[in-house]
Amino acid sequence: MYAPSDTATRSTGPDRSAAIIDVVVYLVAVVVFWGVEEWLRSIGRFPLPGLLDGAPSLVASFFVVVALMKRRGQRWSDFGLVRPRRWWLVPAWGLVVMVVHVASQMTIVPLLSSLLHVPPPDFSKYDPLRGNLKLFLFVTPGAMITGGFIEEFVYRGMMFDRLARIVGGTGRRTVLAAALLCGIPFGLAHFQWGVGGVLVTAVMGSMLGLMYLATRRNLWPLVFGHAALDFLLLLQVYLGVLKP
Repeated sequence: MYAPSDTATRSTGPDRSAAIIDVVVYLVAVVVFWGVEEWLRSIGRFPLPGLLDGAPSLVASFFVVVALMKRRGQRWSDFGLVRPRRWWLVPAWGLVVMVVHVASQMTIVPLLSSLLHVPPPDFSKYDPLRGNLKLFLFVTPGAMITGGFIEEFVYRGMMFDRLARIVGGTGRRTVLAAALLCGIPFGLAHFQWGVGGVLVTAVMGSMLGLMYLATRRNLWPLVFGHAALDFLLLLQVYLGVLKP
């Protein structure tokens, strides 16, 4: 499949043991950051509780990932931030990402939800957005940046790289397994949406992982597509189309 850029030239990077350590370090850091958020909420010092839950932890985890990347002697391009040959194709690929996501949500998710008896996602945390234009305009740009750029860099860029090394090798089966496994930590990161939200985002994460391979591990189309999906999600809440 044609991609907007050539595959990046990748550095050696960590071995399997180091990759496992990096994943553990990242997960521990996320738990610690979330614990800090919980403490701030408990003392009433967390801004916009509910709406911004998890956002500070995600931003902080981004810097942890960058530190791990630098420590292992890797480059931004090793995590998918490669300049496309034709930038104008990125939105087109982003549209493909959106179509794949919608298709998976209309087929895979209902099937799994029925088999596993999983309830719908809980979007009640976004209830303050309904009909509140000022709040919608304030929250949406940040959500598009954290969701579109940071989540893709962390859960497709770094997590794919580390999972591929843990699974072992660079063969097709290995990278395919790593792409699909990306959905697990991505889904768990959205636990505040309930079990249904974890399932929805886990499937989304796996589909994005496959699209990451389709774009020859260029992250920009996924960043664009993911940001657009987050915008549409919040827009539906604001308009009352998607009931929290």
